[in-house]
Amino acid sequence: MKLFAKCIKCRREICFNSNQKTRVEFVMYEGKTKALTCNHCKHNNIFKVNELFAKESKFALIIACAIFLVGTPILIYYVPIFLLKYGGIYSSLVIAGFMLVPIIVYSNILKEDRIRVNTFNLGYY
Repeated sequence: MKLFAKCIKCRREICFNSNQKTRVEFVMYEGKTKALTCNHCKHNNIFKVNELFAKESKFALIIACAIFLVGTPILIYYVPIFLLKYGGIYSSLVIAGFMLVPIIVYSNILKEDRIRVNTFNLGYY
């Protein structure tokens, strides 16, 4: 997970990766403070755990959009073939259910990312 802190001198964000999901886990494995160097002004900063924060991942958003944008046209392409082959009301309902798959996957990825960020940001040590 990417965590962020704001440089004390230039107020730019400093980012780093961490495997911990909560602030308590972070304290257990990394300690109560984290020393980081700003890439912009090269100032050495020491941050307390409560000064660190997580943001929603752009990578998760890109993956979710890709699944939605690729999955939907694929389903739209195969729906007429399926309807012509099997036809009927029940096959139409099944196809409608399949059309929901990209939407469900997209929303679940975004929801899990929001939960991950909120779990870290709302818990204080």
